[in-house]
Amino acid sequence: MAIKILQKLVAEQIAAGEVIENPSSVVKELVENSLDAGADRIEVSIDSGGKEKISVVDNGTGIVPEEVPLAFQRFATSKLGSITDLDRLSTLGFRGEALPSIAAVARVTMVTRRAEEIAGTRLVIEGSEVKEVESAGSATGTAVTVEDLFFNTPGREKFLRAHSVETGRVTYLVTNFALANPAVAFRLNNGPKNIFHSPGDGNLLHAFAAVHGAEMAGSMIELKRRDPQSGCEVEGYISSPHTHRSSRRWITLIVNGRLVKDAMLLNALERGYSSLLPGRRYPLAVLKITVPPDSIDVNVHPAKTEIRFQRPEDIKELLYRAARATLSGDRMMRSWPGQKIDLSSSPDQSLQQKVLPGENLFSGSGNARDLPEIKHYEAGEGERRSDCRTGSFIDAVHENTIDNQYRLIGQYLQSYLVVQKGENLLLIDQHAAHESVVYHQLLADQERGKRGVQLTLPLVLELPAAWVTQLEVLLPHLKSAGFDLEPLGENSFTVRAVPYGDRESFSAEAVYDLLDELINSDDQEADRGKHVLKTVACKRAVKAKQLLSREEMQQLLDDFAASPAVRYCPHGRPSVISFERASLEKSFDRKGH
Repeated sequence: MAIKILQKLVAEQIAAGEVIENPSSVVKELVENSLDAGADRIEVSIDSGGKEKISVVDNGTGIVPEEVPLAFQRFATSKLGSITDLDRLSTLGFRGEALPSIAAVARVTMVTRRAEEIAGTRLVIEGSEVKEVESAGSATGTAVTVEDLFFNTPGREKFLRAHSVETGRVTYLVTNFALANPAVAFRLNNGPKNIFHSPGDGNLLHAFAAVHGAEMAGSMIELKRRDPQSGCEVEGYISSPHTHRSSRRWITLIVNGRLVKDAMLLNALERGYSSLLPGRRYPLAVLKITVPPDSIDVNVHPAKTEIRFQRPEDIKELLYRAARATLSGDRMMRSWPGQKIDLSSSPDQSLQQKVLPGENLFSGSGNARDLPEIKHYEAGEGERRSDCRTGSFIDAVHENTIDNQYRLIGQYLQSYLVVQKGENLLLIDQHAAHESVVYHQLLADQERGKRGVQLTLPLVLELPAAWVTQLEVLLPHLKSAGFDLEPLGENSFTVRAVPYGDRESFSAEAVYDLLDELINSDDQEADRGKHVLKTVACKRAVKAKQLLSREEMQQLLDDFAASPAVRYCPHGRPSVISFERASLEKSFDRKGH
């Protein structure tokens, strides 16, 4: 094929794909422009998750009339004059790609006015083609409306998620902007309904309360540390160790006012908690890191969420020591409910609290990393128990053999049951097996019309604003699975009933983690009802690397033996591997019994 230059529109649509992936990408670029314009009030409105319409209105400085069309030209920017300006950059935008990228894949209307102008300017542009430019009445500031996103690039449009998912993405982004800019009042509307607003009073903890709720804000610990030598500073709030989540999603990192994603900073924060958190659990945090502008490179990717530090080890050490010092302070000693403290550690250790975390979620697991290794168990014949715990297995397990009894040998790597059945040796994945039969038990309960059991004392949950829209879609499926959640105020819900068999081990943290998984999972299924049941089963099941007592292993094995023949867990992983005696003896060069 001959080499040729791409048409201008095609090139612009391809380039736009690096900047604009979904409605939240559009909101991000427009809000950053508003912040760069000095706005202290920003209102974001979306329809159909932002697919049909996005509006961002601010009270910033506005744009002079003659420069309005120029703002939609590629690489046109007021924030950068030469490459050396990157060393002292103080704005969020600088590449001159945001507005032209949006205009390349949508229908855009901008109305803007500066305070000294009598009238404003209105511009309409579709697919990079300017349709109208005229004078118009306008308040001071800028209003940008984006309609029919990806109308001319259907290949991109088909990858957008459901309205509720896209709304959740936008809400998550706007709430993080509120944390990064507590002096700015944000409002987010979904259709005619306001779903989030922040006070804009400059108090970071007040902004945090608007995002996560007043109860969560009350449990946060202030963190502040400065390195005089480098001029770097970190400040913000982190959660006490008894408050944690199942993902890193609730850690907000801000570097020089910019929302960023940085694995190094996350690792430094988690190291600061040391062993204070259970395995696979993460803190909540909002951290504002300030460094000299010439010590970072923000020109890494068009999305501008990645940065490079000139001296990364210094920043990592600063954050690590700040978290460690904060968690060993007097406030932690006074306010941590239910903590078990051992102050016998050597005085040179900065963290003198050895914490034994409570049981974890549905499974009742603690932190297996600190538990001794189990090497071997011997089980006698007939040692069998019964309970409601469940497991799963493959068809080969049920083949008739000389001796059809199961004999527990032990637990391998705190993840697999080693079992003899007849002349076969089985390795049973304890999580996959347990998860599979819990799922089938939930299905059976649902088919029989069995509903959840009422909690003696209802639980009250204060949820992030980013969850509420998606939760409304999930509520019927949660009810079908045995949950009874009722709205209670703006972002609060009451839990009155839970799936059968869960009441004794149920907690507010359990339902919070379940909702976190359901709402933020990247592999959501079209059948939301089954997705809910699979997620509940996964949360209830014992975990890999969870030390089980002999009684727990035997119970799991008994339930495994009594469950339907299922080769895989609900998510498709095998639950058991069987080794035949003949194959084992052949491997050892044995020729007979």
